[in-house]
Amino acid sequence: MAHRTKSQKIGSRGHKWLLAHVEKHPQWLTRDLSEDFGVDMEFELAGPDLLGEIIKVQIKSTTNAEHKDGNIKFHIDRKYVEYAASCRYPVVFVLVDIETESAWYLWLQEWLLLRRIYDSPLREKQDSWVEWVAERKSIQNGLDGELKSIAKWEGQTQLVLSLLDALHSAVAVQNQEVVEALTTVIEKSSAQLGDAPLNVLIDKAIALGNRMRGTQEGNAIADQLFSIVRKFGGRISIDTVAALVIRGDSYSRAGFSALAILYDEFPGHIKSLRLPEFFLSQEPRVAYYCAFRENFPDENSSNVFADPSGFTYAGLKYVQPETHWDKYANRGPSALLDYLVLQNEA
Repeated sequence: MAHRTKSQKIGSRGHKWLLAHVEKHPQWLTRDLSEDFGVDMEFELAGPDLLGEIIKVQIKSTTNAEHKDGNIKFHIDRKYVEYAASCRYPVVFVLVDIETESAWYLWLQEWLLLRRIYDSPLREKQDSWVEWVAERKSIQNGLDGELKSIAKWEGQTQLVLSLLDALHSAVAVQNQEVVEALTTVIEKSSAQLGDAPLNVLIDKAIALGNRMRGTQEGNAIADQLFSIVRKFGGRISIDTVAALVIRGDSYSRAGFSALAILYDEFPGHIKSLRLPEFFLSQEPRVAYYCAFRENFPDENSSNVFADPSGFTYAGLKYVQPETHWDKYANRGPSALLDYLVLQNEA
């Protein structure tokens, strides 16, 4: 006979309890998806007809949920967040306390979206996150209220998520007119969510552009990215600036051009992000450019005769090549980075 660990038994008890608990509710039915990848079960609203109003559910069971100041401590594994980020259905994480027969929930896509106001969890190098969830987010309260709205795609969050999906498709088929229309609609629809949708929007364009780098499609996406940056750059986060510019141990020329646009059109906001210090340890050449632009704010990126020869930063100095204007015209402002040398080698 197979031996189950204590953890497996706790998980099994929580799984069975939640299935039975939800099945008792007159407006919901459940499906056990224990063999599925990424989720344990589905909740579906059960009115006169089934309309595909489904929530995917991932369960974590415990014998002692931690309470503090009216909140419950959730440990959220990275694999669940990654699944939620790519899933078209709402994905809800449920914590079950099998001793008290209680449960609480967290809508992972909304959690991800709200976190984007400050950063991008999936770019962090960690396997899990801790989130304190209000005790009022009990599964019973949710079944009677908010979970119904989530399943029906009601509310501002679901609207923004749907618009972002539409934007993804518009960028993929290179429909610039639709991209521009959607960015405007997203801005008008996201007031309650701050700047999070903007940062997600730029992330989507970056991800698509990375997959199509060096192709005609990739160049078209870069143009769309510049359009987005010009429209919303005054609200861009430092995390999104880093995503624009940094590629592994180097930088993206297209992303760097977007950074130059930000300095042209939103100098006050971009200077407030303290980018020279931020990029110093990641990519000193980018830090040099940021420091140059902040010390010479009138040096617009469209100036092909830009010459920072007399400026030093991060131990770097610019050595102007022959026909430098031609190189700048072909490569954009990133051409300046190609001719940076260490001060003691100049």
